Amino acid sequence: MIKQIFEVVSDDVTDSYYGRKILAAYYAYGGNYDFCRFYSCGNGIIHIYNTSMVIDGNIDCDETEMFINMTKPVTVEIDNKMLLQLDRQYQAKHRTLFHVKSGKTDINISRVKVNSCIKNCFKILNECFDNMLSYDDWYVDISHRIRHNVSKLYLYEGTTVTQQFNINGFIFLSHIATVRAKRGRGTARKLLRLIGREAEEHSENAYLFALDHRRSFYETIGFEPIGEDILYEMKG
Repeated sequence: MIKQIFEVVSDDVTDSYYGRKILAAYYAYGGNYDFCRFYSCGNGIIHIYNTSMVIDGNIDCDETEMFINMTKPVTVEIDNKMLLQLDRQYQAKHRTLFHVKSGKTDINISRVKVNSCIKNCFKILNECFDNMLSYDDWYVDISHRIRHNVSKLYLYEGTTVTQQFNINGFIFLSHIATVRAKRGRGTARKLLRLIGREAEEHSENAYLFALDHRRSFYETIGFEPIGEDILYEMKG
């Protein structure tokens, strides 16, 4: 039932985070790379990028569970309406989807760097996130996505934010991090509000996912929780 496909169009995916993420990957890479593959399954699509998997639409759960056990992705993203029964090597992590709203900020716009200082962004990410890719692998991916107008990199006063994609006015932000030496100054809040304001000025909306231990931060700065899901992550 699961068959590899080499073309994805907007009608193939749902109007959701998962569908847009799959579409963004196709816009960036197309369907002819071994590390970026797309599969049809029932009335849905499964996308594998290196060791991560995104599932969209009404898939056949039994077939998908067998496919996951065969391919063993490190992470699996799927709408929480489609519950999977994965073996014990996976743990389920609850996430909340937030709408990133604009707000008053005294940010110095001239000091916000977009798609520049890429090495500085990586240094921050490498300090703040476990299991980051090597710089060369990360750079090849992010620079490719930037060239194809899928992604953006923001840098402001030791804080970096990645616009993972902007599909049909749905902007998704990820890898939000501040270098340890500059935490506690509100730079992440200011930068996110600026991005939210820019999105609203273009009649777009920005969103991000937060794991449970980060939920209170985004609620405190006024972002609106609008949904939730489960991220399946391989243990260890």
